[in-house]
Amino acid sequence: MDAAVSGLRFAVTSEVPRPVEEVFDHIVEPGLLSSYFTSEASGPLIVGAQVKWSWPSGQSETVDVEEVETNKRVVFRWKAFQVQTRTKVTIALEALEPGRTKVTIEEEGWNEGEAASAFEHCAGWEHMLLCLKARMAFGIDLRG
Repeated sequence: MDAAVSGLRFAVTSEVPRPVEEVFDHIVEPGLLSSYFTSEASGPLIVGAQVKWSWPSGQSETVDVEEVETNKRVVFRWKAFQVQTRTKVTIALEALEPGRTKVTIEEEGWNEGEAASAFEHCAGWEHMLLCLKARMAFGIDLRG
């Protein structure tokens, strides 16, 4: 897994040993997303949707879905951790050799002085990718 921070923008990348169609479904479908990342998602990630994600800790966030290109990418905005800034998240998928998918999550839009929030998000997305990979490759839920 690679992570890079440049200014107040970052990207994390990992490969998942599953076909791109399956990985895409695990990102956009609420029941699948809740099997490794959220505890609940109020609906699928579709263009124009406003979806509430919840976690066992009681935290929740609303994502406003801007773009969805099947098996390629999902773009949404949400409120950044511990600041009022709304950041833009792009989840890009690239089909590799048969049965493998490269997933890159980029997030941008923090204001000057909000680096701590950006680092929290970077760590969170790295954790999400590890959980996705563990769930899809081995059927393991790393959350509990």
